[in-house]
Amino acid sequence: MKRVLFLGMMFLALASASSLSAQTKIAYVSLDEVVQLMPEYKKAMAEMSQFDSALQINYAETVRELNRQDSIFKADSTKWSNAIRTANREKMKKLLVDLQGFEGSYQQQMQQKQEELMSPVAQKANTLISEVAKASGYGYVLRKEALIVQPEADDLLPAIRKKLGPATGAAPKPAGGK
Repeated sequence: MKRVLFLGMMFLALASASSLSAQTKIAYVSLDEVVQLMPEYKKAMAEMSQFDSALQINYAETVRELNRQDSIFKADSTKWSNAIRTANREKMKKLLVDLQGFEGSYQQQMQQKQEELMSPVAQKANTLISEVAKASGYGYVLRKEALIVQPEADDLLPAIRKKLGPATGAAPKPAGGK
């Protein structure tokens, strides 16, 4: 009798577990594609471009100033006192050090600016993905890049495009293409 009761309980547990797992829907989406659809992404990229231009202009101005001071130094240094010649040489050394440190500083500043601008966009994209997944009844959403094979029907990108509306300017995905 205990054995029959135990087997019955096991059967009920397995049946309820399989019905629960049958209700769990799994979807996938490319976070990069979602981020690129968002209007905030376009704004952040425009700001990145402006920031990059400002850094490049600063670099070019420093190069021009170094070349200008070098030309003046070559033309007039014979007329200067030793103290003025040393002071001008130090100015040029400082500009040269600034130029040499520009590349590392440039990369670091660009990375910090990108993180500053893209972090809120990525958070908003994650929120959007969660909302669409919940509304569509998906319990799990995986990154598309991590999957080797996936059914077209479980891609959340079309639903996200629809939620974002026509303002995204994204062309519809061609049928059969991944």
